[in-house]
Amino acid sequence: MRILLISDLYPLKSDHTIPSVLEDFSLALKEKNAVIEVIRPNFLFNTFIRGHKIFKSGIYFEKGIKIYNENFLIPFLFDDLKLENKFDVIISHMPLGHIYANVINKKLKLPRISILHYSDYRVLKELKYSFYFKNKLKKALQNSTLKGARSNFLKKELKADFVLPSFIEKENIKEKQYFNQNKLKIITLSKLIKRKNLNLVIMALSKVNFDFEYEIYGEGCQNKKLNNLIKKLNLQNKIKIFPHINHDLIYEKLDKNDIFILPSTKETFGLSYIEAMARGLITIGTKNEGIDGIIKNNENGFLINPNIKETEKILSEINSFSAQKKKEISQNALKTIENYEKEKIITKYVETIKKIL
Repeated sequence: MRILLISDLYPLKSDHTIPSVLEDFSLALKEKNAVIEVIRPNFLFNTFIRGHKIFKSGIYFEKGIKIYNENFLIPFLFDDLKLENKFDVIISHMPLGHIYANVINKKLKLPRISILHYSDYRVLKELKYSFYFKNKLKKALQNSTLKGARSNFLKKELKADFVLPSFIEKENIKEKQYFNQNKLKIITLSKLIKRKNLNLVIMALSKVNFDFEYEIYGEGCQNKKLNNLIKKLNLQNKIKIFPHINHDLIYEKLDKNDIFILPSTKETFGLSYIEAMARGLITIGTKNEGIDGIIKNNENGFLINPNIKETEKILSEINSFSAQKKKEISQNALKTIENYEKEKIITKYVETIKKIL
């Protein structure tokens, strides 16, 4: 099975401004004997606005996968990309990926799967995209053989055919050994951008009546503002922001904490939530976002509206829980995450692809 993957959200040269999710899917499919090649169609203005690194057009190789990096000043008036191999199927992610896949498939004429993210939802629903991208995206999706969605919310809203969630390696699912007794330890792993709402968590923690430590790992345009807020609230001894950490250190950090919190909006799925749940942390996400439906409120984690009052309330409630209550939620999280083991998700994904070949 030869797959041509098209998305501007595929990471290149360990660029941690882009999530590793599409690379993870590609490597998992490769383990199932699929041959993967990638096209990154970059609309340069969009790449710059999103704060992603810009690489020269050309061919790159990452972890045994061939990547065509194509830069465009205007998307996509023409296609002059010369592919060296033939493919069985095109899989695209993100609006620009779907639009470009629709353009090049006029020549290739292959079965095509479009995997929908929150960015697709925004382009289809928000007025500011209606001038150029909306109609092109609609046409691209209409021409897809199948539509997948990265969350249950997106499947319902965009009428997709199936859900393709993120997965976790089986060996990374591990029962939590203990919860800290005298001090609640809280962690966030995230890009430091506005929609992650980390300022709300910091302000909520300034109002609580219990002892805590809060560690934030990540980088982004909100770094300075968040550090200034921490100083303004005189919380430098309790809240610290650290740089982005490599994936192989994530579980070491998670294991030392009790709560993972990320009240972000416009979230496609959020791999960091299931990573935290896989280590038995009490995990807090946002209602009606990508993780809603996986986190079930007060059962295997908590869902809140992103505001100071609700954030303060849920953190205080969790702090007051008995050890037994915390353990119960932790174990329920582990049971949930067993459904998101890599082998289960990828096997089902391969079966879906093969149905259209």
